[in-house]
Amino acid sequence: MGDECQLPATAAIWLTNDPQPGLVLVEFVDAHGRPHWLVDKCAIFGADLLPTSTYPRPTSIRCSIDAINGDIATVRPWWTISCGGLSFLFDVPADVLVPMTAG
Repeated sequence: MGDECQLPATAAIWLTNDPQPGLVLVEFVDAHGRPHWLVDKCAIFGADLLPTSTYPRPTSIRCSIDAINGDIATVRPWWTISCGGLSFLFDVPADVLVPMTAG
């Protein structure tokens, strides 16, 4: 618990150049088969995403692990909060998570 990791995801489409540096839609499927879509500035995600990049393309979501229950990890993206100020939590397959490396 508390470990930092990357959740593999797919940058599906470049949405707009404003606000700078631009917004991208990223998607992933959770451990229960439900799709999720996140929209944020391209610099938030763990890959070089540009308006001229080819989409869809692999990327990742930086997360912290809140809990592990068998083969399911509950993760909290570093930067996402709800309108009420609460963090989003997602159950994902633990074996897809990639440890963060120093550097």
